[in-house]
This record gives sequence, C-alpha cells and structure tokens, in this order.
Amino acid sequence: MINCVLFDLDGTLGDPYEGITTCIKYALSSVGIAEEDPEKLKSYIGPPLRDTFALYGFDPEKCEELVMKYRELYLVEGIHKNVAYDGMEEMLRMLKERGCRIGLASCKPEKACETILAEYGVLKYFDTVAGATEDKTLDRKPAIIAEALRRFGISGGELEHVLMVGDRDMDIIGAHENGILAVGAAYGYAAPGELEAAGADYIANRPLDVVEIAEKA
Repeated sequence: MINCVLFDLDGTLGDPYEGITTCIKYALSSVGIAEEDPEKLKSYIGPPLRDTFALYGFDPEKCEELVMKYRELYLVEGIHKNVAYDGMEEMLRMLKERGCRIGLASCKPEKACETILAEYGVLKYFDTVAGATEDKTLDRKPAIIAEALRRFGISGGELEHVLMVGDRDMDIIGAHENGILAVGAAYGYAAPGELEAAGADYIANRPLDVVEIAEKA
C-alpha cells in the first residue's frame, strides 16, 4: 500500500516552458548565443541548469555565471510564468484524502519551489518541499529524493510504500537509486521512450492517473 508520494515540479505538476526557456535564452544572450531551437529548449526543462550550460562548452566557472544570469531574470519574472496542469490539484487532494503524505523533490531551489506551489494554490498539500541548495551541496535528483525521504523518516522496508512521480529519466533513475517505485509522467517533457528506457515502473498519461497507480501499486 502506497502511503507517501514524492513529486518532481516542472513538467510534473505544471508547465514551466515560457518562464524557463525565456530565462535560458536571456542567460545565453549575455555571452552572444541566440538559442531559438524550441526542441532544444524543451529538452532543457528538468536537468540542472549547470548541466544545460555545460552543453555549450562552458567550463564550471562560466556555467555558474550563467546560472546567476538566469536567476537574475527568473526570480523576478520567469518564476511567475508557470501553468498548473489540469487535474493536478484534484490529484493531490485525492491522495491526501487517502491518507498519503506528499512531498516535493525538485532540482529547483527550495524557496522557488515553495513560491510556485503557493501560486498554484497547492502548497497546503505538501508535508515537505525538498529542493536544491544554493551552495550545490544538494543539486542532483538522487540526493534530493534521499533528503525528502530523510525528512519523512522513511527507510528500509518502508521504502516499498513510496512512489516518486517525475517527467524525466533522472526522476526515474533517482527513485530507483533510493529503492522506491517510479512513475513516469508522460504528459511532461520526456522525449518519446525516455521514461520507459529509464525503467519507469508505471506510466501516468495525466495527473489523475497517479491516484489510480497509488491505489494498485
């Protein structure tokens, strides 16, 4: 019986495309790169920003500068350009009514996660919000999932009662590295076959599918 569900944020609870891609383009433009390929920009939703900027050949120090440039715009504009998925709040409410604890495990900074959840009107459903730290001590999905589980006090045999829901392969891989089941959110930003190739235990084609999966897992 599932009694705890962890969620990724971007592409899983809502659509962040406009906010994230606008800010990535803003950061890249500061070094003379005009990125307009929508498919490439779409693929950047999910992974840590440092990994995205490294794809352009920048060294770690320059990647940090670009992350700061990104946040310069994101924290005043991009963070407010998210669209909640249809059925997302109903899904969270139904999980709560079934007695599930709910947590967030995102590579986005924790405060930003809380702001977005509050703007969606669903922060009240979350028992913990685990996100990346500014000092990079916590910025990879496996470690962030582990932190969410630590906050819940879940370990050992209790792990079989936990689901992680996310729309990218790193969510699936991170869940399995922590010994929990993984639900691939196929309605998000994964490329075709990405979630299956990563070994997703279940696939959700819409947010409300997560409730059905939690009931049968």
